[in-house]
Formats: sequence, structure tokens, C-alpha cells
Amino acid sequence: MPHVPSRPRNLTFFSIFSLGGGYMMMKSRALETRQKERAAGDYSVSVDRSGT
Repeated sequence: MPHVPSRPRNLTFFSIFSLGGGYMMMKSRALETRQKERAAGDYSVSVDRSGT
């Protein structure tokens, strides 16, 4: 097996990047849904406060 440092390094970097990208996509998607729920909750709370 010839010692070529660039190819394995790129492959490991690509695998880490793809894994991190998928993780970040899932995390951002979860954060989006969480922020939507929180925004709806804040809106209802603010309406209740203004009503009282």
C-alpha cells in the first residue's frame, strides 16, 4: 500500500464533514420546530398578559 497522505486525509475529512453536516441539519431542524413552538407559546402568553 503506497503512502499517500492527501487521499486518506481528504476521505476522513469528507466523512467527518458529511457526518457533521447531517448532525447539524437534524439539530437545526429540531431547533426550528422548537423555536416555532416557543414562538407560539410566547404569542399566547403575551396575548394573555395584554388581556388581563
